[in-house]
Amino acid sequence: MIALAVAYLVTMGLQGTTVYFLTVSELQARGPAAQNQMFRVSGNLVPGSLARDATGLGISFSIADDVAPSPLTVTYHGGQVPDIIGDNIEIVAEGKLDAAGTFAATNVLAKCPSRLSDAQPTERDYAAAS
Repeated sequence: MIALAVAYLVTMGLQGTTVYFLTVSELQARGPAAQNQMFRVSGNLVPGSLARDATGLGISFSIADDVAPSPLTVTYHGGQVPDIIGDNIEIVAEGKLDAAGTFAATNVLAKCPSRLSDAQPTERDYAAAS
């Protein structure tokens, strides 16, 4: 009986804290059913779409992926914006989709492009060096 109660509490706790990670096209495919649910959505920042609001504390931008029918507009009023945010940078925004189709983010992350992604690997023969 106690085990069932613990299992129930764990299940209910996980349901309340689960946040799904989707691409822009996956979120858009869910349609109106996706409104007012917490999601993490990933896409590349559309060039020229980044704009600051009049207060300087909020930003809006659009993200898209290769198969999204249209870009997703994201608004963020959290104050701190990643320094690396810019055109074509991969963005992960956490928040909710409103009835107008705008994603109201509570958290925004920008993936840092690796300086080493284009570097050629260096092969070494460690056995010969010793």
